[in-house]
Amino acid sequence: MKKIIPKLLIPALCAVPVLGHAQNGKVQLSNESKLSINGKSNVNDFRCQSEHELQQDPMDFSYHLHGDTVNVDGVALSLEVSKFDCGKKAINRDFRSTLKYKEHPFINIILNELVLENQEDIIPTTAKVTIIIAGEEQKYDVPLNAFESRENSVLVGGSKVLRMTDFGLTPPAPMFGLIQVSDELEVQFDLVIQL
Repeated sequence: MKKIIPKLLIPALCAVPVLGHAQNGKVQLSNESKLSINGKSNVNDFRCQSEHELQQDPMDFSYHLHGDTVNVDGVALSLEVSKFDCGKKAINRDFRSTLKYKEHPFINIILNELVLENQEDIIPTTAKVTIIIAGEEQKYDVPLNAFESRENSVLVGGSKVLRMTDFGLTPPAPMFGLIQVSDELEVQFDLVIQL
C-alpha cells in the first residue's frame, strides 16, 4: 500500500514551529471503517464484526511531536459489546457473556502515541494504545501494517493479538467443555479517516 506523509492525518504537523508546543486537530472516522475481533476454538474459527456507526462528530484532539514519537490526546473509540455480530446467536451470546457486557457494556480503545518510521518522513509504524475490556485496562504497541491515501481520506490498518486472561476473563467452554475457545483474540482494523 502507498505510504503518505501523515500531515493529512495530523494537520499542520509539519508546520509546528517549535517541537515542544502542542498542536490541535480534528479527526473523523468514516463508516467505511472496519473492525473485528477474531478467535479460535478446537472446533472452528469465529469473527465478530463491529456493526457500529463510526461516523460521528469529529473528535478534537491535541498532539505533540517529540523526536520520533507523536503524543496524542483526545482520540478514542468506544465500542458497544452488543453491537458485535459473530454470525451465530450462540457465539454472540458466549462472546457477550465472556466480555461481561451487562456490567461493562463498552470496549474502549484510546490512542496514546504514534511511533514514526523516522523524523524526516513522518510515517507512523506503530500505535501505542490503551484498551479497556470488562473494566480492566492494558497497554499495547500495535503495528500499523497499512497506511494508504485515498480521495479525501486516509486508510490506517493493523492488528493485535490479545489474551482474554490479561483482562481477567475466562475463555468460554460451551457444550459442557467439549468446545474449548483459545485465550487469544485478534483485534483487526481498517480505519478510514476523513480529511
